[in-house]
Amino acid sequence: MKTAVFVAPTIHEYSDPNNLLELARITEEAGWDGYFICDHLLLDPGGYLALADPTVTLAAVAAVTKKVIIGAMVTPVSRRRPWKLAKEFASLDQLSGGRLRIGIGLGGLDQEFSNFGEDPDKKVLARKTDEGITIMEQLHTGEVVNFDGEMYRIKDARLLPRPVQRPRIPVWVAAMLPAKPGQRRAARWDGIMPHVMPVALEETQDISDTDLRVIMSPSPEQIREVVDFTSALRDTDEPFDVIASGITCGLDKDETRGKLQSYQEAGATWWFEWLDCGRPGTLDQVRRQIQAGPPES
Repeated sequence: MKTAVFVAPTIHEYSDPNNLLELARITEEAGWDGYFICDHLLLDPGGYLALADPTVTLAAVAAVTKKVIIGAMVTPVSRRRPWKLAKEFASLDQLSGGRLRIGIGLGGLDQEFSNFGEDPDKKVLARKTDEGITIMEQLHTGEVVNFDGEMYRIKDARLLPRPVQRPRIPVWVAAMLPAKPGQRRAARWDGIMPHVMPVALEETQDISDTDLRVIMSPSPEQIREVVDFTSALRDTDEPFDVIASGITCGLDKDETRGKLQSYQEAGATWWFEWLDCGRPGTLDQVRRQIQAGPPES
């Protein structure tokens, strides 16, 4: 099972791209396999929390690292033009030498759409997401693309150069448990990152002081259920990544080893160490945690 640093949310000190670049360099030096950030526009209803732009930041991360897998978990295709996103991802894959993973989700809070005059309805976002991923895959072939969908239309479009990775940049899809649509979507692509739906959370409430790492992390049993469900839907033997996320910081070595082994035995292929980025004043603590190296399973 591979290990990655997960910097989310990118608020407070983590809204400064320079800090995110420093953490990326430390991540690679300390022997982690991946470095991932989040993709949000607004986390608090008033928009007072600063957030780093993920695409610009990842471009810089790609330039200052050589080995770690990188990406944003997750990018809402539904609030981007898929052809512009396809171009961004192709350039990121080139800059990184083929180290990018595309994380896909329906979107974050309603305000990230409604505040900008866009429809936050989940059914609309789902249709935009499915069509958007398909469009990106087709555009990344480097061939002429024609697409006539419900949400998007493309005529005689070609985008070059292609990404480095073939046949495509791996696509990892977010899924909110216990719902099934995200799992069904993920089964058609290259991986899944399940989270647990925080049922007590209102869409419009300020979540800046909520430790989502605790309430959203799936259990090993839930990971096993996800693996069983998605495996039954897949019609290919190609590799399929299952990303478990959570916290090992503060556990002793035996507790850490036992925890990670339980996820690995359940079918997880990646462990994302979700850093304590939701509170101000944690940068030094997070820096030391990354420098200590990945947890051992």
